[in-house]
Amino acid sequence: MNRDYAHVLVRPQAIDWLSFGRALQVEIRRRGLTLDQIAGEVRLSRATISRASTGHEIGPVALLKLCVWCDLNPFELLRPDDRSPAE
Repeated sequence: MNRDYAHVLVRPQAIDWLSFGRALQVEIRRRGLTLDQIAGEVRLSRATISRASTGHEIGPVALLKLCVWCDLNPFELLRPDDRSPAE
């Protein structure tokens, strides 16, 4: 077991979409690219990238593609999900 991320097994976790959106915005500005250019690189729609960069939920495949593009570890985007009961 990877002890660095074993905590995700303890209680329900959720993606912190706002943090992900902020990180994506920073990377977009750093690289100086348009959403259309990014869409071509990661093969996602401009609308999906726009939603993600404003902190809205996107699908898991889109999330992983953008994490690869930004060099983000998706496990570091997790936060406790207080809406779900612990098992």
